[in-house]
Amino acid sequence: MELLIVGGAGEFGQFLQRDILPHICVKTVSSVDRETPSEAHKSLLKQARHVVVATPLAGYAQLACELVYRCRDVSEAKTLWLIPSVQAGVWRAVTATLDMVNNPKLSAVFVHPMYGPNGFRETEPEARTFQNVLTATHEGADNSTKEEIARIAGTFHTKFNITTTAEFTPEEHDRITAYSQGLSYCVAKLMFQRPELAALVYRQMPDLHNSFHANHELIIDFLRINSYMPQVMAAFNDSWEQTPKATFTDIVRAFRAADHTLNRGADSAISTKWYEKLRTASLQI
Repeated sequence: MELLIVGGAGEFGQFLQRDILPHICVKTVSSVDRETPSEAHKSLLKQARHVVVATPLAGYAQLACELVYRCRDVSEAKTLWLIPSVQAGVWRAVTATLDMVNNPKLSAVFVHPMYGPNGFRETEPEARTFQNVLTATHEGADNSTKEEIARIAGTFHTKFNITTTAEFTPEEHDRITAYSQGLSYCVAKLMFQRPELAALVYRQMPDLHNSFHANHELIIDFLRINSYMPQVMAAFNDSWEQTPKATFTDIVRAFRAADHTLNRGADSAISTKWYEKLRTASLQI
């Protein structure tokens, strides 16, 4: 099948092309950048059976809606795969646009891949956190996605031992990930604001430190766009204020207190590698 990745030159887009798509029986993969003028990739968009949007979170919903509108007159089945780390706003905007163009050949799948180039192998300690979270689909009358999703989900399970869950709506997804992924990003925000704390994290958790710095823009966008982050940041900031605010122990102690407030000691249903590492560190102090 023909597939177009919008944002294919980015870290996650390259990861998809290198490590994932060769196992999904994709015959031809084309890639364009987010900034590529629409006329320049018009033919690629027209030819693609599937379109994956792998661009940064900021502006994601607008770009996705623009792609839907450019595909409004397609005469053959086309499916957009929308994979942002914050789902609800994109889902609302895109489904409204799909309803507006009302093309029975056009469908969209909303899914958050909870893994990436920093971790997706089943041999890794945090492998239980690697999953596809399918939050919603919007099917055109002449483009059912059920069989394709089932096939791809089966391939992910067979090739990577990565499961696919459809237990959460986009809104539920955003709340749960704010309480896990977003909570870990509160630590990242501290690192960004105070270099001396970043140095302490680097000494104790160098992989986490490097990943957070490499994904600085993504993290800032997540903190800004996920509508549940204000309550998460309030819980973390309150816990941080109860510490001397000077050591690595203070950081993980604040994390643990906020985690207890938000998750009540329960495991997160949509966890991440770095949330689990911070949780483990917090339980060791």
